[in-house]
Amino acid sequence: MVAKRKTQKTSTLEKKSKKQSSSHRGSLFIVAGFLFFIALAVSSVLILQKNRDHSKPPEPQPQLTEAQVKKKALEAAPANKPHPINLGDISIDDTVLEDGRANERANLPPNVTVSEDKGPVPTKQVETSELTPSQKTPTMEKGSTKLSEVQDSASEASSKDQLLINDDQVAALPPKQKTLDEAEQRTEWVKPARPMIAVVLDDVGVNKRGAELAIELPGAITLAFMTYAPDVKEMAAEARKKGHELMLHVPMEPLGSADPGPKALLTGLSDEEILARLEWGMAQFDGYIGINNHMGSKFTGWRRGMEVVMSRIEQTDHFFMDSRTSPRSVAASVAASMGVPVLRRDVFIDNDYKDTLEILKQLKQAERIAKKNGHAIAIGHPHKSTVEVLHSWIKDAEARGFDIVPISQIMALKKPKE
Repeated sequence: MVAKRKTQKTSTLEKKSKKQSSSHRGSLFIVAGFLFFIALAVSSVLILQKNRDHSKPPEPQPQLTEAQVKKKALEAAPANKPHPINLGDISIDDTVLEDGRANERANLPPNVTVSEDKGPVPTKQVETSELTPSQKTPTMEKGSTKLSEVQDSASEASSKDQLLINDDQVAALPPKQKTLDEAEQRTEWVKPARPMIAVVLDDVGVNKRGAELAIELPGAITLAFMTYAPDVKEMAAEARKKGHELMLHVPMEPLGSADPGPKALLTGLSDEEILARLEWGMAQFDGYIGINNHMGSKFTGWRRGMEVVMSRIEQTDHFFMDSRTSPRSVAASVAASMGVPVLRRDVFIDNDYKDTLEILKQLKQAERIAKKNGHAIAIGHPHKSTVEVLHSWIKDAEARGFDIVPISQIMALKKPKE
């Protein structure tokens, strides 16, 4: 009897346990269903919201005037920020090392033509495009009859002559135009009693400490002040007091990724905008006697752009010095064809500005060129190392029979054309 009661009690407990387990499972199913319902509801709301956003009509775009469209296009041009400065050793991003020289074979825009120091190797022919009247600016028409003559001859020749090119090389002008080599061969120089060397320091003013060091150099060193340097007018006036000749250092577009700086002359700009930016740069300070390019391995290879620049310089008493950041530069040939006095750089002295022995080596190269030709032009930058080397080198070079002279004395050696 007792055994029977125990069996019934056990059976009752088991039933109760099964009932509780079934109840728990049911609760879990209810919770899961509730969560699923919430998730489904949230998803539905998000989908409806997304569809509603897409169904909204687009906001009307404001109508832009022609001037606003032009301004927007200019703002979309490559960035124009000053290049980095290391205040620790007064070093400035080098104009040569970062001027796209490793990428000189890069593709150029269709409207850009370039030339080499040596004649191009002909492989195939393409027709040149004529210069349209819209390309001529009022400033150029008023100030330069020579520019219009160049344009007319180029336009007339384009119907008869063709440019010879290969995959990465384009002749800058039809055969009737003088090449750079021909222009150089016709240039005659007076050979002085003692070889002359002019040293031009570029980028002056971007770094104020570097400018102060450069200004303390002997007055024979020519200083090329950057157009966008802060307080450039005051620094340039101080340099003139110290006896330095001044040049205007104009930023121009390079082939590489380096940033030439604010108001740079770019190949994508119209003639009017190129002139406007050049005018802005020329108004930054007074007293300079010449103009040279900062970077510009791409822009100086664009004949049309250099014609616009030279048309403005021709209206002044300034000369142009081609820094020759690329062998493709047509600056010298364009200047010569338009009657603008022109010089060309012979040596860069501080590509490796951290190595004073390398700077001295490049100055020795300038000496060799001066011995051979009677003159040489060397370009450096206001690095602390460069300034220190120049201080000692000037005295030694003069003792060895060289005259270290301002840039104008090199220009004076050029014989006037008859």
